[in-house]
Amino acid sequence: MSVFRLEAAPFSPIDARYIQSSDLYISNHGSEPFDVLVHGYYPDGSIFYVTLVHAAAGSTVSLPDIYNHHRAFSLLLVTNINTSLTTGITVYAKDQGQLIAVFSNSHFSVME
Repeated sequence: MSVFRLEAAPFSPIDARYIQSSDLYISNHGSEPFDVLVHGYYPDGSIFYVTLVHAAAGSTVSLPDIYNHHRAFSLLLVTNINTSLTTGITVYAKDQGQLIAVFSNSHFSVME
């Protein structure tokens, strides 16, 4: 399994004070399908978003409007494949519906 984690907090490199919501795109660049469990949670451990999606080979799954309401948060993505190399992740951070930042795989910490 591969685990991806994105952290956003006030005054950090990804400053949650300016992020009201995000659109998450998960791409499968490989030839095998996989599933992704997505958790959005606050520092106190409470979950504000959870879903399980299937990414077919060569496809992209979109998860729009994940609201964190300007609070510190973590996005945790857990796949059922043993490599992170075929998983592409893009997060479009928004405030009042306007795009303010784009984050990708390089912004996530990865465990395999």
